[in-house]
Amino acid sequence: MARTTGSGTFGVRDEAFGAEFPRAASRDAELVARVRAGDRSAEEALYRTHVEAVAALAMRLLGRSGDAEDVVQDVFVTALTRIDQLRDGALFRAWLMRITVHDVHRRFRRRKLVRALGLDRGADDAGLTQLAGPQLDVEQRAELAALDRALSRLPTRERIVWMLRHVEGQELAEIASACEASLATIKRWLARANARIAVHVAGGVSHE
Repeated sequence: MARTTGSGTFGVRDEAFGAEFPRAASRDAELVARVRAGDRSAEEALYRTHVEAVAALAMRLLGRSGDAEDVVQDVFVTALTRIDQLRDGALFRAWLMRITVHDVHRRFRRRKLVRALGLDRGADDAGLTQLAGPQLDVEQRAELAALDRALSRLPTRERIVWMLRHVEGQELAEIASACEASLATIKRWLARANARIAVHVAGGVSHE
């Protein structure tokens, strides 16, 4: 499987910023300031601006659309409740992604416990196979299914790092920020994930 650049291996990375980053960050800073001043319409504007990115990230990381919907609600409640903790409003989007990753971690831990108790009746309906475009042939879909199975065997932190890198196409520094870990730690987790996946998927994935 080829290494990702920019839009990710599967072409599913949200590209809302790109060349528009300075303007988008400036608008976020303005909206954050208005939220702090008690402007409810600014809260709605922040939600509308970022809800699709949060939902897409949560769904791809968790593999379940229902869980992703719950994450969206929790993430925005957390962000708007704690918005005074954000020093630079221009960094709202990165902060929101960090909250999303943290909530995904929490849900994976809960899912593991529920599964151990034999109470997990949820179904993965948003894995790489389900999210793939219609242009893929049978062989490519079989490869994605094998990749989904390999990802399900990874420790949570390694799965998330691998997805952020190879599906979201994020830079290592972005991943380190989202996961609140050092760059060296992210590289170590990613290398482990690459190695584990290579064992289960024909052809493996290229290493950093």
